[in-house]
Amino acid sequence: MDILLWVIVVALFVLSIAGIFLPVLPDTILLWGGFLIYHFFIADPGAGLPSSFWWGMIALSVLLYGADLLTNMYFVKKYGGSKWSSFAAIIGILLGIFLFPPFGMIILPFAFVVLVELFMQKQTMEKAIKAGFGSLIGFLGSAVVKVVLQVTMIIWFFIAA
Repeated sequence: MDILLWVIVVALFVLSIAGIFLPVLPDTILLWGGFLIYHFFIADPGAGLPSSFWWGMIALSVLLYGADLLTNMYFVKKYGGSKWSSFAAIIGILLGIFLFPPFGMIILPFAFVVLVELFMQKQTMEKAIKAGFGSLIGFLGSAVVKVVLQVTMIIWFFIAA
């Protein structure tokens, strides 16, 4: 039975990494599923994972959720986008996840940023596309950050287990 549970834990970890690139998969929730299965069904009763592990996972989970939003805002701004474009990128990410997965969270932020820069900020097409490009770089940057964070969480889990 333990072998089957370990297979499920590892499968959840693999799916969580896939969830970075396939936003229909809830990456952080899948990670936590693996942690909880180990803690409640595999670990010796009373042993489990230490409280420092759980607090660390909470902190890293918050960073995971913020990675998309913060990196997107940063790169839109860096590539010349306005504050309104940063908000448009966030709205694009949130809508894109639910309306057109998995590509919506790439396409909608780009489109929203370009439209905001063109029509609200009265920028040239070149500047608007440059700001929109920042949202694409933000998506790729957040993917890198999320991979690093998730791999760190998984390694920490195996050390603590």
